[in-house]
Amino acid sequence: MTTSAGPANAVPINGCPALYILGVQGTGQSSPTADPLADTGVVGSLIGPVVSTVPALVQRAYIGYEAGFGGIVSGGGADPYVSSVSGARANLDAAAAEVVEACPNTMLAGVGYSQGAQAVASFARDVGSGTGPVPADRVAGIALYANPDRGQLEPVFPGRPGQTVPDAAPGTTGAAVSTVQVLAARAGGAGIATTADGYGALTGRVADICSDGDLACSAPGQAAVLRLGAELFAQADLTNPIGAITTLSSALSSALGDAWNTVVLTDFQVGPGNVDYAPEAGLGDRLVDAGDPRTPSPDPMAAGARWSEIIAAVTANPVVVIPKLFAQLGAAWGQLAAENAELVNPVTWWRFADTVGRHNGYALTGQMNSGIAWMVALAHDIAGAR
Repeated sequence: MTTSAGPANAVPINGCPALYILGVQGTGQSSPTADPLADTGVVGSLIGPVVSTVPALVQRAYIGYEAGFGGIVSGGGADPYVSSVSGARANLDAAAAEVVEACPNTMLAGVGYSQGAQAVASFARDVGSGTGPVPADRVAGIALYANPDRGQLEPVFPGRPGQTVPDAAPGTTGAAVSTVQVLAARAGGAGIATTADGYGALTGRVADICSDGDLACSAPGQAAVLRLGAELFAQADLTNPIGAITTLSSALSSALGDAWNTVVLTDFQVGPGNVDYAPEAGLGDRLVDAGDPRTPSPDPMAAGARWSEIIAAVTANPVVVIPKLFAQLGAAWGQLAAENAELVNPVTWWRFADTVGRHNGYALTGQMNSGIAWMVALAHDIAGAR
């Protein structure tokens, strides 16, 4: 028997199963002292039945973390959302590494919901790119529900349009998994905190399930203003109105400054007596990237030097350059306005009239059933390969 030891949040391991599932609950459904074996919440409605079905092959642990949104969600901690997700990711990394070290023949699976799905998605991206805490060939499958990092119009298996059957776990025939279909109605839009990064070596073993109309994972696709607002609120302590206003104002100022510096450094082409605004990405993308705390800030000194070059080129030929720049920048602002026009369309918000019900209803509507079947099939395939 192998039993983990150490800090309170160490992973409970009783022997080495074929599959070890790590679950990360959503906002308000966990805490730093949460029981790692309690099959509660949305994630528990998937993992609990798996363990009950194949108890000899599967073990699980739920990752304890703040699960907060600035202190305004019942059951969640006081941490801002960004800090809460970072804490979940750090604890998930530690747990995954512990299982892999303790059990060389055990494979991992991850299940995340809402805020927890964002942490699990971040983990999967890093593992898939080779920069995560465990090798990609130790991860059998990742199931995400209501993922705020879901990509624009992303299919159920990101990077695999039309795929419904998960890829086999590494080192297995995939015989059991081949009988499973992860089905979900395709959702529009993208996650409220979406990232364009893919899953690398885990592509085909990551399923991202979203109910259309769930604002967390199917927000209006081009609504940069909405996404920027969500990113800023995710960084604030919302229990203190005065402090929140100060934090939000500072974060907005920083985001606008970073966005402009990125535009200056990246999107202007400067030559002798000539300047063109030829963006590699639109203003909306620049704003969203700048508001995301995961994006490194551009070097303000380099941006200042680049701006001086731009001013010098404009000054050398103002009659030609100034009207051209006004036209180019005006078109960019027009595009930004058009992209966000959806936000003032009543039809858009009618789509989200039941967003709370859709966000909370993944277990009630049976959308976890294919995930349960998938995890059970993975356990059988891995056990057979062992």
